[in-house]
Amino acid sequence: MELSQHVALETKQILCQSQIQSLEILAMDAIELEEFLQNEYMSNPLLDCNLDSSVPSGMGEDIRWFDDDKRKRRSRGDEDEDFDSRDNLAAPDADYLKRYLLSQIEMNAFTNEEWGLADYLVDCLEDDGFFRMSAGEAAELTGMTEDAVEKVLARLKDLEPFGVFASGLSECLLKQLEVMGEEDEGLKLVVDKYLPEISEGKISVISRQTGLSTAQIRKYIAKIAKLNPKPLSGLQQAEVSYIVPDIVYDLKNGQWEISINDRWSGNYHVNEQYVEMMRSSRDAELSGYFKKNLDRCRFILNSVEQRRETMKSIARALLQKQKEYFAGRSNPVPMTMCALAEELHVHPSTVSRAVRGKYIKSPAGTILMKKLFAGAVACEKGEELSAEHIKERIRSLVDSEDKRRPYSDAKLVELLVMEGIHISRRAVAKYRDELWIKSSFDRKIR
Repeated sequence: MELSQHVALETKQILCQSQIQSLEILAMDAIELEEFLQNEYMSNPLLDCNLDSSVPSGMGEDIRWFDDDKRKRRSRGDEDEDFDSRDNLAAPDADYLKRYLLSQIEMNAFTNEEWGLADYLVDCLEDDGFFRMSAGEAAELTGMTEDAVEKVLARLKDLEPFGVFASGLSECLLKQLEVMGEEDEGLKLVVDKYLPEISEGKISVISRQTGLSTAQIRKYIAKIAKLNPKPLSGLQQAEVSYIVPDIVYDLKNGQWEISINDRWSGNYHVNEQYVEMMRSSRDAELSGYFKKNLDRCRFILNSVEQRRETMKSIARALLQKQKEYFAGRSNPVPMTMCALAEELHVHPSTVSRAVRGKYIKSPAGTILMKKLFAGAVACEKGEELSAEHIKERIRSLVDSEDKRRPYSDAKLVELLVMEGIHISRRAVAKYRDELWIKSSFDRKIR
C-alpha cells in the first residue's frame, strides 16, 4: 500500500440556492405558481398584490365572495363572468334539503308543534343557506311564541353543513370556525367586524384598527378563504376537477395568438410603502429585515418574469412546428426536447422543467405538453412518424379486426411492418395500454 498526493483540475457546475429556487418556479404550473405567490404574499410584507384585479382562482377570487348582494349585482365585465364557481352551483332540491336537514335531529328533540315549526323554517331558507327572517317575524307568521322559534332555530343552526340558518355571512363563518375548534380571538374579530374591508382589500385599515400586523391579517384571510360562504351551494354536486392550461393558442381571422395563462401574476409587486419605511428607518435591525425581504421579493418577481419569457419562447417554437396539429388538421410532427432546446439555445433540462405538468389549449383541444415530445419512428418511405400517429394506426387496426379472432400484439407488429412502421412488440403493448385497448384475450368475443 502506497500513499500519494496529486493535484488535478476539474470543472464543476454548482447551483446556488437562488438558482434552484428559480428553476423550481419555472417548473411550476399556473396553479402551483399562484399558490406559491399567495404564500409569499402572506409571509413577505414587501410583496403586495392588487386584490381587486381579475385572477383565475385563489386568494383574489376567494376574497371576492365576501361581497354583499349589491356588489354582486354590479356589472363585472367579461373576465368576471365565472369569477366564482360557487355562485353557479345549483341549490339543492327542496324535498332533498328538508330530508337531509331534519334527519339530523333526534325524534324526541321537538314536540309535534316544534317539528311543524322546523319544517316551516327550512322552507324559509334562502338558496345560499341563510335565514334572514327575525324570530319575531317567524313567530307572528306561524302563531308560535318567539321563545319556541328561538329554541328551534338554535337547534337548526347546529346542523350540517355548518353555517346553515345563519343570519348573515359573519355568523356563518364564525359557526364554521367554532366547529373547527378555532380559538384565535384575532381571527374571530376580523370575521365579525371586517369582512367588508377584506372584500375591498383594505388590509392596512384592518391593521391600524386592530393593531395586528399585515402579515397576520393575510394569514387570517387565507384561513377565511377556505371556509364556505354559502353552506347549501353544491350540496348535491359531485366534485369536479378542471385542467387549467398554461399556454393558450387562439386562431382568429387566420392569425394565431399566443397567451401565457399567468397575467394575474402581474398583480404582485413591491410594496413601495414599506420600501420608503426601510429607507427612512434608523433601526439597523428593522432595515436589515426589510432589506432581506425586499431582495427575496425582487428575486421572485424576476424569476416569474423569466419563467414567462421562457414559456413564451417555447410556445412560439411549438406553434411554429405544430401549427397544423393545433389547428386540428393533422397529427403532431415528431420532435424531441433536445432538438427544441438546441433551437432555443437553452439546456434540455430547461425545456423539460418548462413543460412538466403543463397543458396547452388550442382549437384542436387541450393537451399535456409532454405528449408533444415523443421520439420519432422512421418508416421505409423516409418519413418520420410520431407516437400519436402510430397510436392512431394501432387503434384503426384494432377497430377493423375480427372480434372473434382479434390481433395479438405480435400480429399488430407484423401489420405495422407491412405499412413500413418498424417498432417492437413491447412498444405496441405500451401504446395499446395508453389507448386503453384491452389485450387480444380480453377483446375476443366468445
